[in-house]
Amino acid sequence: MILHSVFFYLKENTPAEIAGKMESAIKNELSEIESVNQIWAGPPQGVERDVVDNDYGTSLHALFEDLEGLQAYQSDPVHVSFVETYKPYFERIRVFDTRIS
Repeated sequence: MILHSVFFYLKENTPAEIAGKMESAIKNELSEIESVNQIWAGPPQGVERDVVDNDYGTSLHALFEDLEGLQAYQSDPVHVSFVETYKPYFERIRVFDTRIS
């Protein structure tokens, strides 16, 4: 199993509603991609600790059976459209693909 985690850091001038629209698109559109086992999205919780990063706008966490499933997700037209739609708002993104058992 692979846990694909993406943290979206939004540009300073990004309209406030964009993070919510991204979260909705993740839950309602990206979740429909066949290779996605489960998917979650949300903003930082706001835990105040030196080691906690609260600077991202929203995050995506998707569970895949294997590398082939993750690769199929990456090239799926729904995912490509999501990236094209929201990429103008990204300051940067951080991606972590974790093998879980």
